[in-house]
Amino acid sequence: MIMHTCKPPRLLSAFVDYFWYMESQNTACQNELSLPDGSVDLIIDLTADKVLMATASNETLRLNNVFVCGPHSRHFVICNSLETRVIGIHFKPGGAYPFLGYPLDQLHNVMESMDAIWGHLAGKLREELLELPTVEQMFHVLTDRLLQLAVKPLDIHPAVQYAIEHLGKKNAQTDHVRYIVGQIGISHRRFIELFQRETGYTPKRYSRIRRFQGVLRKMNERQNIIDWSDIAFDCGYYDQSHFIKDFRAFSGLNPTDYETIPGRHYNHVHL
Repeated sequence: MIMHTCKPPRLLSAFVDYFWYMESQNTACQNELSLPDGSVDLIIDLTADKVLMATASNETLRLNNVFVCGPHSRHFVICNSLETRVIGIHFKPGGAYPFLGYPLDQLHNVMESMDAIWGHLAGKLREELLELPTVEQMFHVLTDRLLQLAVKPLDIHPAVQYAIEHLGKKNAQTDHVRYIVGQIGISHRRFIELFQRETGYTPKRYSRIRRFQGVLRKMNERQNIIDWSDIAFDCGYYDQSHFIKDFRAFSGLNPTDYETIPGRHYNHVHL
């Protein structure tokens, strides 16, 4: 497997976490589980005409080869092919909104072909990438086109940005929506509307997902030396049963069944 990532330039650093490229030749086709992390990915398949995905409810989706994986609060299955060559943009939480042009809550637990959002420009971008000889040039073109397609002004609402920085932290006070609303000086209703529009989540659900991500990070840091009670406490769960319930809700797995794919991000899991 060949895997490349690239950090965005300064103009995009508030919105994009990284650009990524993956290439592999699989002797045996093994599907994988993708877990929710609070963000959005724009994905361009450079090999297949159509891409297959399966949702948590076992619905099989057949997508065009340029598509967006919206903000998920459920796991889904990536149906891998024998030959894989894919490039994409992994946005920061709240970062995709300025580039997609409509509320992110409409993409909650949704995968959508990008021609429904960008029209013919989605296919044109893929054609342009296919003509380039190096991954570095592809990343450069993705950067340029993303800036061209951005909705102006290119920003995240300050109230949403403040909430993203605080929700999901262990501190019970700063993680509470009531506290955040008191700090940003707008009504509770208005805050919920803004947060859902720009992130695709309610604040409470986003906070749970970020806490779940903290669990995955600690599990991968500690690997074989895992004390489930310690992890539950360190990540802000009331008790171990609360931790297990959330883990199953987001991954469809028991914590002891979680196994990452070597060389991949810890959100990609063996089935």
